[in-house]
Amino acid sequence: MVERSRELTLLLHLHGMCPGHCKICPWHLPSPQKYIDPETISRFFEILRGRGYSFNDAFMLCPNPFSHPSLDRVYRIVRDNCKNINILIPVNEILSLRLGVLSKYDRLLLLVDSFPKLYSKRHSILALESHGFDRIELIFPIIPKVNELEIREVLEFCRVRGLRLGFIQGVSEGLSLPSLISKMKDVYIGEEHGFFVGCLSERTAFYKDFPFQIIISSYRESCNTIYLNNLRMVGRCPLSRDYHRVEEFKVLDLNDLECPNNPRELSFTPKMKLSLISPTGVEIDEMELRILDMVAKSQSLRHIAEGLKVSHTSIRKRIMNLQERLSAKLIERDPHTGKICLTKMGWKIVDEYRRLRRRYKGLTL
Repeated sequence: MVERSRELTLLLHLHGMCPGHCKICPWHLPSPQKYIDPETISRFFEILRGRGYSFNDAFMLCPNPFSHPSLDRVYRIVRDNCKNINILIPVNEILSLRLGVLSKYDRLLLLVDSFPKLYSKRHSILALESHGFDRIELIFPIIPKVNELEIREVLEFCRVRGLRLGFIQGVSEGLSLPSLISKMKDVYIGEEHGFFVGCLSERTAFYKDFPFQIIISSYRESCNTIYLNNLRMVGRCPLSRDYHRVEEFKVLDLNDLECPNNPRELSFTPKMKLSLISPTGVEIDEMELRILDMVAKSQSLRHIAEGLKVSHTSIRKRIMNLQERLSAKLIERDPHTGKICLTKMGWKIVDEYRRLRRRYKGLTL
């Protein structure tokens, strides 16, 4: 059994007024309209801390946490036990915010499901910033009816106003969020770098020079989330079928909680790495191929370095080393724009790399 981290991410549902059909929500969980009492939350922290667990992030999940009658008490309890607090709230309910409760260190996640709705609330969002609260991030779900034009409108809206933005994978069969966004002009996608709500994979992408996040579900064996709902039941996450009362964790271990998405039975998926061999026997490894592919998309070594989470110098050295091994120039600077671009030889390598990736789609890393 894999030992999960002793540092947890708390997902907290304060009440159960969720209708269960909101297209923003990834778990669709209706429950009785009942508020959780602050004493239960205190007891929850007391028991788990007594067993050696600590808490990094806390996410107060929608429906609107600000409708809780004892939010001030709940907030103080969570603040005393967690390093960071993130509050999710539908953008429609932004006027219900109680700014006196929030700390300037909290993060407010506004859930938006259409660009017209976002645009209609623009003055309220800007008013929050004028009150000194600027840790705001928009979370926008991508579902089948959302098209490229609407995605671009959201990107432009946030880029102009300097707002943080994350696109999240909607509930849809066969929809690949990274594939959809990577097809857009002036967009390129970097590597995975972290987790949203403790389990969903985050990737940084760039629209022109504007960074935004792509949030998708991914396999994570050691998921560190723990979920407490308004019925005083604890599970691995809101999708769990395996729930226990808070008091049971005096003897139960969190490793006993089943993950609903990642069964413990082992399953294997074939994967393969790509490399190209030149006529003279020089091997171009997959990292070098990816760098050249990203040059073709972004024309910026700085963006490539940020996407791959390595230094700018490291990227430059790898390209120079590859050019030396091949005795050929692969990148050059455009005399008109000053941006770097691929040479004819560079494009030949990238075209072959892309052809192979299309051919072996789903098998390559």
